[in-house]
Amino acid sequence: METAEFYYVYYLAQDYLQYVLQESHLAPAQTRVARVLRTMASSLQEQTEEALRPLLDRIDITSVAVAKRIFNGVMDEKFADGNTNWGRIMTIFTFGGVLTKKLQEHGVQLTAEEKEQISYFITEYIINNKADWIDANGGWENGFLTKFERRSLLSFSKITALFIAVVSLFREYY
Repeated sequence: METAEFYYVYYLAQDYLQYVLQESHLAPAQTRVARVLRTMASSLQEQTEEALRPLLDRIDITSVAVAKRIFNGVMDEKFADGNTNWGRIMTIFTFGGVLTKKLQEHGVQLTAEEKEQISYFITEYIINNKADWIDANGGWENGFLTKFERRSLLSFSKITALFIAVVSLFREYY
């Protein structure tokens, strides 16, 4: 049974993916957390896509099932050291966005159901693996927003460094 926290994270994942895909019906973010996530993660995603381009060009991501397998494998490796922080939480969304865009680039016409599946597996990973950490670290409003709403260059640099680590894991995994 899904909880209120599940539905909130699911909303964040859906909103972020719609933003990444630049969907025409996209409304302004409905929450401060979604607005900040859009801003911070999309900037990071652009850098990541550029860094991963040679590798992504060699990988055939042709279905949501393949994207999920890659996502779960990379996230499991990313968090294998047991360390979690808000930057790493953001990389979960960002990597989901990278894979979603890659699906589109491979000609996969993402239906509403497939977008929901991607949002679901991102949410499922966060809820199953990081919900306790998120709660213990202020939740979305008092933890995430405190960390990122007043985006500092230092915070953005730290996030970039974390995502570069994801890039290297992705290279090792594939």
